[in-house]
Amino acid sequence: STLGRAADYEMAEANEQVPNGTADSCSEDDETFDPLQSGILNLEPMFGARYWCRSIPEDLMNEWTNSSKPELPPPDSHLSLPPKNPFVPENLALKPLPSDDSHHPLVHCSLKICIAIGKKKIWVPCTVNKYNATKNQVLLIYEDENEKWHAVDQQLSQLTKSSISRGFEGTLDNKNIKYRIVAVAQDGEGPVLKFGDDSDHHVELGTHFPPIPPPSPESRLPQLVSNTQVLKFWHLQDRTFKRPIAEMRMRLICAAANKTSFHRACADLFVNLILDSITETSYLADVCELGCSVGSSDVGFSIRVHGFDDKLMVLFELIMRAIFEFRGRADESNLPASIKEGRFEACLEVLRRRYGNSGLKASSLSSDIRLMCLQPFSRSSHSKLRTLDDVNKASFSAAVSETLETFGIEALYHGNVDLEDATKAKELILKLVNESGGAGLPRKKYPKEPVTKIPSTVAKSAGNLTIPSLDQTEANTAVEIYFQVGKDNIEERVLIDLLTHMMYEPLYDQLRTKDQFGYSVSCDSRWTNGVMGMHFRVVTSTKTAAETVERIEKFLLEYRKELIEMKEDAFMEQVIGLAKNKLDMFNSLSEETDSIWGEIRDGRYDFQIHRNEAVWLRSVTKSRVVAAYDEWLSPLSVDGKSDNKRRMLIVKVLGSSDADGRPVVDDSRVCDFIDESVLGFQKSIGNQTWGKITFS
Repeated sequence: STLGRAADYEMAEANEQVPNGTADSCSEDDETFDPLQSGILNLEPMFGARYWCRSIPEDLMNEWTNSSKPELPPPDSHLSLPPKNPFVPENLALKPLPSDDSHHPLVHCSLKICIAIGKKKIWVPCTVNKYNATKNQVLLIYEDENEKWHAVDQQLSQLTKSSISRGFEGTLDNKNIKYRIVAVAQDGEGPVLKFGDDSDHHVELGTHFPPIPPPSPESRLPQLVSNTQVLKFWHLQDRTFKRPIAEMRMRLICAAANKTSFHRACADLFVNLILDSITETSYLADVCELGCSVGSSDVGFSIRVHGFDDKLMVLFELIMRAIFEFRGRADESNLPASIKEGRFEACLEVLRRRYGNSGLKASSLSSDIRLMCLQPFSRSSHSKLRTLDDVNKASFSAAVSETLETFGIEALYHGNVDLEDATKAKELILKLVNESGGAGLPRKKYPKEPVTKIPSTVAKSAGNLTIPSLDQTEANTAVEIYFQVGKDNIEERVLIDLLTHMMYEPLYDQLRTKDQFGYSVSCDSRWTNGVMGMHFRVVTSTKTAAETVERIEKFLLEYRKELIEMKEDAFMEQVIGLAKNKLDMFNSLSEETDSIWGEIRDGRYDFQIHRNEAVWLRSVTKSRVVAAYDEWLSPLSVDGKSDNKRRMLIVKVLGSSDADGRPVVDDSRVCDFIDESVLGFQKSIGNQTWGKITFS
């Protein structure tokens, strides 16, 4: 470097010499440094610093050169290289699809084929739904949902995605049928149904009902790989997103999961301990785009592992081994070796704080109370917190061991995984279960999840809970009105979705924007363990709970008149808008997995639920919607002369802004008051439930 040399600067000061010698000179190598014997003292021109210049000894340069060479530290050193990350993916290739349902550029494209009818030739719209690579054939589905196989005259190697575009022409069945591409499916998009005429434009404008795609072939729906009392295992290979990623979803359904509040609290603590014990492992996995989560519920435990498929099962196995380590420890006071010293107490403290902070916001507390009213076997955070007062390692181990003693497994393996991968995953799961002592739970013995049957009555007091907020300084008041409809069925489910879709914007506009009731106003559908309902919620600090309930009821009266007067075109716009929402493609693999896993978890197994609901929407009439509104929501009977009978539950959590209506309860007893109010509600309706819910 020439930094500090006088020759670099055109300044007179830089040419000054220190009386001790000439600038920019260096002394010869010496073993020791002696200022009096070190030659010329130089002057740094910018800052005036004085320094000596000395050549670095050759042996020191050689020592530095040797030290810069890469080598492992000596055994006695405290330095070491980080461990090899076992989750680094090594194979990012996409798994080939089955030959009888493989990839092809024409799949999901809209075509028009020229066929002869008598002496005339006409162009018929259709969609390519499937490709058989072995026979080089495509399956075409027509408007009337009839389907037929046709041989493609060009080989797959002659057709590429880049060569396929709108207007492309080709032939089928040895040039007997000519086809023209009307629309090309984009990556991640399902069958494109367009006809190459004005109807396509009308659909885009929202004036025509969107075309409904044909049902997916059985080969493209989740397939059962195992169906026993131990394991019910589903598999689906991704053909939409074409990325080397996968999702493993699993739940352990435990017979004793919700036996007592203590068992539920120990299940939550168990999840905290598992996640804490795999912190270092999950960090290494996260670096390699592998994620995991573990949760607990009233029926057992849920596990999710997602990311690059190459090492996904390595992480999954580590998590399952950590869970199964707790089996068979009912008589042991010590925890497994994977739980480090002091972590039990730390995780217990975290859980206690979480329970203590639960429901501090009025909006979350109102939702919790509504769910407690609808699910009589659910446990409140307060009841679980009380059971942890005397918990220790021995009692915790006994409760978790009992919970894990008898269980069944439901799982889904979805993504860049073929049948061979799914079979290996099944064998791994069964191996882990057998090594830990075996399992098996008949579906008849799965934990019950009954849903409260709210009585149909005109009296609002039948299901009206008024609760003070847990935080005395909370200014917000939350009001939730839940209208219960009944057991799940596709027709009423579609009507509920349509009504909430139609009412959401008018409700928000009236109560939030015009009436200034609060910052949160919404309505939505609710599905609780197979029972459907509709839900209105307002969070306000400017109005009382009584005023809020009265305003929602008034809105329901006003909207019925608006619904009656709604023109047919406006009604169809609402129907078409909802249909388009249901037919939207998934944005990611995880979104698609969420939908599939929801059907498996709920036991409905309708893997084409959005398409099927769109089919029902096509036949919905305004008169049927009005009849449903009158039956479920309208405050007055059809003739308008008497109150209507509805299955209605009102939950009001009153903040400090609604002091007049707030129940007078000591701060230390608010949680007990909530539990007593919920039990009182259950008792007032005779503990009625909807009984066993099955899906056709």
